[in-house]
Amino acid sequence: MTHYRYEAIDRGGLLRSGRVEAETRAKAMTLAGAGGRRVTRLEPVTTGESLWTRDLFGTGKVRQDDVLTVVKDLATLIEAELTIDRALRLVSRQAPKSMTAILEAVLADVLAGLALSKAFAKHPKAFPRDVVEVAAAGELTGTLGRVLRDLAVSMARAQEIRRTVISALIYPTLLLVMALGIVGLVVAVLVPSLEPLFDQPGIEPPAVITLTRTVEDLLLHHWPALVASFAVTIAAAVSIWRRPAVVERRDALLLRMPLLGPVLVGIEAGRICRTLGTLLGANVGLPAALAATRLVPRRLPFRRAVDEAARRVPEGARLAAALSGLQSLSPLTLQMIATGEEVNRVPDMLMRAAELHEEQVQLRIDRLFTAMTPIITAALGLIVGGLILSIMSAIFSVNDLAMG
Repeated sequence: MTHYRYEAIDRGGLLRSGRVEAETRAKAMTLAGAGGRRVTRLEPVTTGESLWTRDLFGTGKVRQDDVLTVVKDLATLIEAELTIDRALRLVSRQAPKSMTAILEAVLADVLAGLALSKAFAKHPKAFPRDVVEVAAAGELTGTLGRVLRDLAVSMARAQEIRRTVISALIYPTLLLVMALGIVGLVVAVLVPSLEPLFDQPGIEPPAVITLTRTVEDLLLHHWPALVASFAVTIAAAVSIWRRPAVVERRDALLLRMPLLGPVLVGIEAGRICRTLGTLLGANVGLPAALAATRLVPRRLPFRRAVDEAARRVPEGARLAAALSGLQSLSPLTLQMIATGEEVNRVPDMLMRAAELHEEQVQLRIDRLFTAMTPIITAALGLIVGGLILSIMSAIFSVNDLAMG
């Protein structure tokens, strides 16, 4: 596969640029001309990447903390009325190492006449599509600094929620590791040492020893078939997991779960409200703001609700009515939006709704993991205790037979 850089003129007469990946130049031309674009320039991109400079073991992703730092610094400098190229130069000097090369490429594109949002779009690992669209909306209304500042707040909130989840997972994870270690010790050390006791005729071995012998026999004599079956199962599971029908059922099931569902609903609703409130507060038109917000939801029901609103608003529907698909998911969001429309303060009410959702998410995450910890502890205790009791009862039965 070869990467090609292209420039094209779309149906509206606007100059577009970007990159495509294709096996041949003809296929690259077809991809670049999708949507009725007229390609004016197409050339292969030489990366010059050597074996020693490749990310052989990483995922190629940029740390979100580094991206957040860059967005914050850019917002501050642009709001201080620095030009975009000068702001990029200053930010790149003190940016984290993972962002230095990306910022240099963005600066080169901006100096070549490309808009900042389009320069961001060339680096999707650092700047996802929702970030690109929000920046483009800020450029459209001349409020790029304010939009980036509010975007940084939204990203910081998401990072805070992520850290809360990670911190809450530490204790259950330690419990699980300790329990697995105990089970491994019992199965790998204690069980083999007790097996000779049950080789005598008339003595029934406990279930754990029978299971261990069966697993050892399978691994010893049938390991190629097991490896092949495991690989096929994983491949099939991944293929099925990505099917649209499965994604729809999975998202619907997750959103209905007793403890996890409200957390996911709060996260999605909070991100939608904050993004939409940020754009409307920066004087972005409602259709353009909804078009940018469509990229924010990650769960299919929320994405469909915003897509429907983006279709209905240009037809004359009010925002609360257009977002009626959220009624079954987050009625609080619709109530806040309807109130904002009544008092003509929709951006403020959206930001307030985002804050409420984020506060509730924090509280629900604490409750979720507070409930999970004793459940995990009890389940692991039953498993470990059941193994030990099974072995001890078998040992006592052997002693009874020996004494008899």
